Formats: sequence, structure tokens, C-alpha cells
Amino acid sequence: MPTILLVNDDGVTSPLLAPLARRLAEIAELRLAVPLHERSWTGKSMTRHGLVRAHRLDERSYPELAGLNGYAIEGTPADCTNLGIHELFESPPDWVISGINIGVNAGLNFIVNSGTVGAAFEASLTGVPAAAFSAHMIRPVYDEWLRTGQFTDPEVLALVEAAAVRATRMTGALMEKGLPAGATVVNVNFPYRLREDTPVRWVPVLDNRYGSLFERDGEGFRHAYAGDSWRDESVPADKTVVEGGEISATALSLGRISVPADGPAPF
Repeated sequence: MPTILLVNDDGVTSPLLAPLARRLAEIAELRLAVPLHERSWTGKSMTRHGLVRAHRLDERSYPELAGLNGYAIEGTPADCTNLGIHELFESPPDWVISGINIGVNAGLNFIVNSGTVGAAFEASLTGVPAAAFSAHMIRPVYDEWLRTGQFTDPEVLALVEAAAVRATRMTGALMEKGLPAGATVVNVNFPYRLREDTPVRWVPVLDNRYGSLFERDGEGFRHAYAGDSWRDESVPADKTVVEGGEISATALSLGRISVPADGPAPF
């Protein structure tokens, strides 16, 4: 049976973790390495200084994860991936699956900041194929999670289960067929109105920009994302497809991050 390392950036108490873990455990030998606390917007950052502790999951602390093999880690999502591949288990996994993230990770400005995608990129840098999954959440739903750590709306709970089912099905297909040629990570985003027959579209990353990510709070500043300041809508892309109610799938490759520059260097 293939092995899957499941990671995320929303932490061990994310309400989307257990539904996906239970589904993935049906198709693979499952291992978990997830942050002890929420670590969104950390990209592929690694802990350079200080001790990174890994705590075995126990059913008293995390009853929803009872019976699963894994760790809650005092580190970043990319730390979790690296430790899960190289240190915490007897052998590397066949695949790394990251998510399901609470909120979309679509568009250039989100992908480079996403801890979910960053954890998948960390896998690709060590030669392990990976996929990242995220689910769009409307603002009131996201705010409820920030306040309470859970979802209560039946519509949202149905979305969570649907996303877990679709992510597991797509993971199974990826394990069978492999990544697209040249790709090291597949990034998938589910729309808020997710159905059994919601279509999937291969699309590029939306080229978009943002302005300030902070607002003043007394003598300091707090994170405050205000939306895109510019986006290229000339072609269908991941964020526009998800906003239109479809599932976006994007093949990513760190190996193609550069572009050619002709002529002598002008420096």
C-alpha cells in the first residue's frame, strides 16, 4: 500500500483535517505531521534557530484523530513536511498531501504566501511528489472558525465532507497516473458551492497583485488583507475559475521559476 504524509497550515485542530485524514487512510498508509498551532501565511519558511518539538498525537488531546499515526509539531508547515519525510517515520512517504486549507490558495499573491502550498513545495524540493488542496470559505464562515475553532452551519459541514471526498478521489488518481509532465506540485482549489459533479479545470495561476497587508492598530500594525489591487483577467485562471464555481487544478514547478534573459548582462 502506498504511503501518504498529510500536512497542513491550519494546525492540528483544523476542522478540515480529520475528515480528509479518515478518507486518505482508506487508500494509503497515512502519516500526519501538522503544526501544533495555526501557521497560515508562512509560505515555505523554515525554523532556522531554536528547538522544533514534535508531539505524538494522542486520542485524549485529539479524539477526532484517534488511531492515526502522527505528530503535532511546534514549527512551520514546511518544517512539518521535512520532518515527516526525513525524521519522524522509518521511511519517506510516496506522496505528500497538504490541506485542506480553510480558504482558497489561488492567484500568485496567495500561492507564494501560502503555508499549505509552501509545505507541498518543501516536499518537491526533496523529491517527493505533492498536492495541495484548499477550500473557499465565505467571510462569515471564516470568522466563525477564528472565533470558535469550528464550523456549525450544516451547509459548511457538507462542504467539508465533499471537499474531503473530492480531495481523496483526486489524490488516488494522482497516485495512479502521476503528476503532469514537468510538474512537481498540483495545487487544487474547491469552490464554496461544491457538488459531487462540480467540474475540474486545468488552469494557470492568476497573475495578481495586492497593496498594503497591514492596518494601524494603536502603536503597531495588524495583518489586514484588502483584496487584489490588480489582476490579469485576459485568460481563465485558478482564482477566476474558483470564483465561478468550478474546481481549479494547477500544475506547478519550482524548476521553472526563472525566465530567459538575452544579451550581455547590463550590470
